[in-house]
This record gives sequence, C-alpha cells and structure tokens, in this order.
Amino acid sequence: MPIIKFPTQELNKKKIISLVLICFIILVFIILGIIYTLNSSFRHFIDIYIFRKEVNSDKLPFIEIVSNEDQYFYAYDKYITVFNKNVLYTYTSSGQVYSQNDINITSPIFASNNKFLAIAENNGNNIFLISGTNIIWQNTIDGNISKINVNKNGYVSVIVSGTSYKSVVILYDSKGKELFKTYLSNNIAIDTDISNDNKYLSIAEIDYSGSIIKSMVKNISIEKASTDPTNSVVYNYTLKENTLLTNIKYNDKNKLICMCNDSIYLLNISDFSDKKLKDLEGYEFIDINLKNSYLCSNSKSYGFSSTSYINIFNVQNNSTNTYEFKGSIKSIYTNEDKIAINTGSEVHFISLNGWLIKKYDSYNEINNIIIGDTIAGIVYKNKIDIIEI
Repeated sequence: MPIIKFPTQELNKKKIISLVLICFIILVFIILGIIYTLNSSFRHFIDIYIFRKEVNSDKLPFIEIVSNEDQYFYAYDKYITVFNKNVLYTYTSSGQVYSQNDINITSPIFASNNKFLAIAENNGNNIFLISGTNIIWQNTIDGNISKINVNKNGYVSVIVSGTSYKSVVILYDSKGKELFKTYLSNNIAIDTDISNDNKYLSIAEIDYSGSIIKSMVKNISIEKASTDPTNSVVYNYTLKENTLLTNIKYNDKNKLICMCNDSIYLLNISDFSDKKLKDLEGYEFIDINLKNSYLCSNSKSYGFSSTSYINIFNVQNNSTNTYEFKGSIKSIYTNEDKIAINTGSEVHFISLNGWLIKKYDSYNEINNIIIGDTIAGIVYKNKIDIIEI
C-alpha cells in the first residue's frame, strides 16, 4: 500500500504567516488606540475624517417653527419640546410630534433630570411634572415661583417669593405630595438641589440685609423635615464674607458642589467637612451641572488666532480631562455627561473624558442650543436642527 504524505511544512508556514498577520493587525490597532487616547490632534483627525463625526444642517432632521410667535424651547431625555400658546409639543429625534400636553402657563421655566421634566410659571403659581411625555401631577402654589429643581427620582423643590417671608422652599415627592415647607425670614434662596437618594434637600441662601454679603448652604434631612421640621437641619455651612454663592449641585456620593463668584467648594454632608476645589480667577466659562464633575474654560491667543481649552475636573477621582480646539468660545451648554461648545459657526459636543462626540457646522450664526440626555437642538428663527448625541 502506498504511503500518503501530507504537506505539513507548507501548512505550518501558512499558519505561522496568518498568525503573524493577525498579531500585527492587533498590534497596529493597539498602537492606534493608544495614540488616539493620548494625542488630541490625531484623535481630532480620526474623529472628523475616519469616524465622520462632523455633520451639517443639510443632512439633519429639523422642526419647523413660526418665527413671529412667542415660543419656548427645551430638551430633556430623548425629546425636544416646543412650548407655544399653553401647549407643550414633544418631538422625537426624527422631528415628528410625539405628544402634546395642555399646560396652563404663559411664561415657563424648566428643570429636568433623567426622564422627568418640571415646568412652572415664572413668577406665577402653576407647576407641572412630566415623566416621559405624560403629566404626572400639577399644583397651584401660593406666592410667586422663582426657581424649580427636580432630581432623577422625580422629587421637586420650588423656591417661592412674594409672601411675608423672604423666601419659601417647598418639596414635593414624585407623586406630587407636599413633604414640607421651609420658611426663610432673613435670607433669599437662590438655588436648591435634592440628593439622588432622596435623603437631603440643600438650599443656597444669601443675606443682603447688611453692608456685607453673607452666603450659606442649609442642608435638611427630608425624613426629619417630614415629621419634625424644627430639628431637620443637619448642617449649616457659611462661606467667607462677601462671597456670592450662585448655584449648587449634588454628585452621586451625596457631596455638594457649590459654585461662588470666585471659587468652587465641595461639601461632604456625611462628615460636615468642606474643601475648596478651585479658584476661578482666569477662567472664562464655569459650569458645575455635570455628573460628578465641573468644567472651567480658558483660551490663549497667538496673533490673530486662539486656542480654547475645556478643562473637566472629576470630583470623585480627582482626574482632569481637557478638550482643546482652534477658535474661541461663544457659549457653553451642559447636561450631566455631555457638553456643547458654541463657537458661533460650529458646535462641539464632547463627553466628560474630553473626547468629541459630534461636531456641527452651521452656515448661519448660532445663538441658542438646547441639550438633553441623547438629543440636542440648534435653534434658529425658523427651525430647530436635531442632532442625536
């Protein structure tokens, strides 16, 4: 019987060559990934020319609007809303009307978090809470509503003026039940925030009565306030004299980021400690309304050109990410983990790690941007361009 011989050597060579090619391709991708992560110029080139993250008005869905009517625009979750003549129209990312709700409000103010949208009459009495696209509850309040806030679980805080007190703060649960009221006799409430576990309500207060401005943060136990309001304050924090407190924001660990006119502080409610995070001198735009982070921007000029830097500081791990680009910043808009940078003719949408999500080019001057969790709108006089982010 003849002996059959297999070309084992040839097969082994093919296997070795294939394995070497696969390893080489993997190594190339690893190297490119490292360069993409560490080199912002290379990353910008790949984002624009390979990943095609650049879009313009011609290829986007849009919402047509009537320019001569008094309208208000807002984005939350995955929707864009247009408020016109007591009706809230909710649009999807395709530009189609998904729902409409009758809202008895003339001049609205908005607040959103997660899938919740709160709408109130500016300096009026009516307030509504929407979940998804459905009205969950509505209420009429004594006094004039000046500011509202909602946490990711649907708890709503309302600052009220125009009563016998300087300010009244009301807290509602997600079903519209009033949990308690806090009355401020000497101070004006300028902002509130509710912790994500529904345990604390914090109130940013300012005393203008004397020659020296006094700012403070009052932290209230929601559980205690519901049964024993007089003993519900767990922590009062007073800032240095003539420091103007502007807004506050809870992070995921029940730490409160406080923004002032000259600095940013972090308050730890659990052990009543405080820490200065940043002096704000030299920064052009500052925003603390990000998830566990805050941003500060600055720019450098080189002759007739300039480079802008968006510095994103994480308060959890103390890391810093920077996004830089050629040009100047006209305005910045934020929503939890997304940042929109308006240069006038472009919008750069970036993530908290400082990477580009999408870049929008415009033929006209951009005046306003609305941004939700997964959607954004570029607002013009006669339309809103819709971008999924």
